[in-house]
Amino acid sequence: MSGSGVSRLVTILQLADTGFPTGAFSHSLGFESAVKQGWHIRNHESFNNFITSAMENAGSSCLPFVKAGYEGSENLSAICSLDAYCDACLNNHVANRASSQQGKSLILTASEAFPDKRIGKLHQIIQERGLKGHHAVMFGALCAYLDIPLMDCLETYMFNNLKTLLASVVRLGNMGPLQAQKHQYEHQKNIGDIIARNYERTVQESCLRFPLVDIVQNTHDTLFSRLFSS
Repeated sequence: MSGSGVSRLVTILQLADTGFPTGAFSHSLGFESAVKQGWHIRNHESFNNFITSAMENAGSSCLPFVKAGYEGSENLSAICSLDAYCDACLNNHVANRASSQQGKSLILTASEAFPDKRIGKLHQIIQERGLKGHHAVMFGALCAYLDIPLMDCLETYMFNNLKTLLASVVRLGNMGPLQAQKHQYEHQKNIGDIIARNYERTVQESCLRFPLVDIVQNTHDTLFSRLFSS
């Protein structure tokens, strides 16, 4: 792959594209469960509060694993250990399942889309060793293989979380697409600050800043009917 800025930008856009099949479209990051459990998320302020909470949780709990996956990408034994540690930290079974599903789909798609042999090797390890393939770890490693700078990797990861959450809000009928774009523009301006506050956080320091969002997501499987998987 060319190391030019244009090539990296195009690759970043490909990873952030909704057409890149990782299964993210089937997840609401806890929003569906929150609404059906009676959370009154109906006005601008309540939407902002939920989005902020979800984004802060992604920053404090997932970014350390994205960064560690990026920095340890050349050591597959370290990636396996990191993935196992991430699995142990995700004690919310709904979030754990979603992370594994998306991570495996990410590497499967990437192994078909990109010629880098390291991606194919990682996919092979997932298949042969039963690796959980958690999304944060896999995303970090993939960005390293694709020569995407670390900061761009972290920004893209956070952007994808925001995009996925707002897309689910629209599909559930709780917000129109134009309103969602307004919220996305407002919240994507906070991504840099979230990264800066969590950049030095290690995986041992991974935590949830807003545990109530995680708790309500954990009840997702108890819903009588549901559109999303998480």
